[in-house]
Amino acid sequence: MAKYLIGLLLLTGSVLAQEQQSDDLWAEMDNWEEQEVSPFSWAGFAEVALGRRLQRDDVIGRNTTLQDARVQLKSDYLLSSSKVSFRGDLYYDGVKNQLESQIRELYWQGNLGFLGTMGRHFDLKAGQQVLTWGTGDYLFLNDLFSKDYQSFFAGRDDDYLKAPSLSVKLSGYSTLVNFDVVITPEFEPDNGINGEYFSYFSPSTGTLIADEFSVLDSNLPDEPEYAIRLYGTLAGTELALYGYKGYSKLPQGADVQGNPRYSELTVSGFSAVRPIGAGIGKLEYAFYDGEDTFGNDPFTANDQSRLLIGYEQELIANLTGSLQWYTEFNHDYAALVANSLWPQYEDEERRHVLTTELRYLALQQTLTLQLFNFYSPSDNDGYLRLRGTYSPTDRWQISGGVNGFYGDETYTFYSQFKDGSNVYLAFRYFFEE
Repeated sequence: MAKYLIGLLLLTGSVLAQEQQSDDLWAEMDNWEEQEVSPFSWAGFAEVALGRRLQRDDVIGRNTTLQDARVQLKSDYLLSSSKVSFRGDLYYDGVKNQLESQIRELYWQGNLGFLGTMGRHFDLKAGQQVLTWGTGDYLFLNDLFSKDYQSFFAGRDDDYLKAPSLSVKLSGYSTLVNFDVVITPEFEPDNGINGEYFSYFSPSTGTLIADEFSVLDSNLPDEPEYAIRLYGTLAGTELALYGYKGYSKLPQGADVQGNPRYSELTVSGFSAVRPIGAGIGKLEYAFYDGEDTFGNDPFTANDQSRLLIGYEQELIANLTGSLQWYTEFNHDYAALVANSLWPQYEDEERRHVLTTELRYLALQQTLTLQLFNFYSPSDNDGYLRLRGTYSPTDRWQISGGVNGFYGDETYTFYSQFKDGSNVYLAFRYFFEE
């Protein structure tokens, strides 16, 4: 199916490339000459990034957490009523000691007006693309599109937290409600912590491990993922309904032999965003309906309800603050504990996370300073992100920061990565045609 989509994308681009190209620009003022605008544009950057642990990780056995030499190229080709876009990375990953490549975008996007009057209300985007929706900052409830947490914890740019997927996205617009429908023919999981960069807690051994595991082909889903969003504005409030049918994005389940697998998952939810006082308030809810209806299967995650409440406001000029409260409620918790293979390591029935962010712009907004802290009062652990970005010109940018994990118990989510706490620095040079 993936090869079919790529073929369809290239065929669409080939056919539409024969359409009338971007109109020539004619001068409206006297003594201006006729100018032709190229439909093709390109740009990119080269980057070097380094990161090191703040303390030794005896399980991993190396101090480096980030060592990238990267080049990214992006280009757009404009057609009469659509475009073809490309964005790809080629980089040497010094942590894994290998050359890597990633196509982050290769898609055709255009309006369907050629189908008639009704078609003008629809846009189609087909191909490799980065998708996102929802209201949370670094917390995802109804956003079930792929994430790359290894890049996030290592200090790569926030852009790399969102992983690409080969999908088709149809968007529709009206005066009452808008919608997005996304179909991903081949399941795209998250790139979670798997021992490549950071060690993690194993309940079977009760210790930190760095075994690089992979999911067996027999445990990889071979069915599509479906996601839908309906959204609009009512009385000054941005409202949205969400739906997802696919699989857990991390291999939280296991087969009878104990091998990790992705279990079936259906998610439904809603969100609301509106001005409150001098700031913006947000509310989001999601119900995770998995395979284990009654919580009796120790090899499958229980159903969950997830709720987020947030507020953001400019405190003083150029200083913005935000707060979020996020909670996960595990359904059928008594059955979960009674049937668990390792009940002492199970999450609390209600797991809470509080986040605090301060973002400051200085030096005519060429310097951005960010403090973002995750703290879980139920797990008594957390994760502190400090990041600064300085870009005095359009040509170069320097950024750096700290990823600091803390907590009391090795088995809780953030605390298990304490030995992965790191400091990083990156220099990026931009170029364009």
